[in-house]
Amino acid sequence: MFLDGPNPTKVQPVPPYKRANPPTPLVLIHDGGGTVFSYFILGSLNRDVWAIHNPKYFDAEPWEGGMDEMARHYIDLIVKAGINGTILLGGWSLGGFLSLTMARMLADNPSSNLSIAGFLIIDSPYHIARSKLTVPTTDMQFDGLPDLVQKAFDNCDLMLEHWDLPSWDGPACGGKDVKVTVAGRSFTLDPGSILYKPVGGPWKPITAQLYKHEKAVDEPRAPPPGVMIRCTQPAEKPEGASDPCLIDLHRDKTLLGWEANYADFIKAVIDVDANHYSVFDKYDQPKMKSLTAQLNEGLEVLDGLAGPRRQKPPLDFF
Repeated sequence: MFLDGPNPTKVQPVPPYKRANPPTPLVLIHDGGGTVFSYFILGSLNRDVWAIHNPKYFDAEPWEGGMDEMARHYIDLIVKAGINGTILLGGWSLGGFLSLTMARMLADNPSSNLSIAGFLIIDSPYHIARSKLTVPTTDMQFDGLPDLVQKAFDNCDLMLEHWDLPSWDGPACGGKDVKVTVAGRSFTLDPGSILYKPVGGPWKPITAQLYKHEKAVDEPRAPPPGVMIRCTQPAEKPEGASDPCLIDLHRDKTLLGWEANYADFIKAVIDVDANHYSVFDKYDQPKMKSLTAQLNEGLEVLDGLAGPRRQKPPLDFF
């Protein structure tokens, strides 16, 4: 599970032919199980790729400060590892929420040696604190999970019971038109549209419902742009269950519930033919090859939006 080495650990180095002008590095955050094995079974993402695992995994201890404490600690881990300048953040499921939280903390700390150019989020549906849910859901049941992974999931459930997503003051990219190039095609997206790639289909712009910000502020904090990998299949429910799984409450929505509910930051959505829990499958090499290609297309979108990489000398964050 790659939990006994440095944290973050390097998943992939930038290829030799890209070292002269390296793409923006990517830091991936663990899912609710706390491990990062899934990221090691991906093919080349053509850049430096790092992964952060849950350092409390073997202790099975909860984070007393919850998601915010995790995010703050992970920023510190990145800085101590010497990763600096402009980076991309992302991750699967819980990793997407932590990425947003880390980016919000960094947006409030302009003296930091880190800046987040964008998010690569792998099936992280819009989050509502579980204590605020008003619809019934089905709890997933997993047979054969290692005890430490199950404990990590249990701790995750406790953290998300009352936790809310961080807020932003405005939309990504200043709410302006952006030009996106991917797979040899160029698109101009206005604030009311995103790029969408269905399973087996071509890229196309689609209309998105915008979030209405309550008030303007003098120095707005806006999220970096993001690309969402969206699983199209619902998770397999326990036998006899009729209510949807929590992870599937927004499964039929192209933006997985983020549209109109959160600051506009998702600029592209890529559909994958999998459910939330089967998107990484070490036994299905064709599926992993396809997922790698889809992630690379998402990274191409983000690279175009990010522009040239900015590097700074290492500094202490906290």
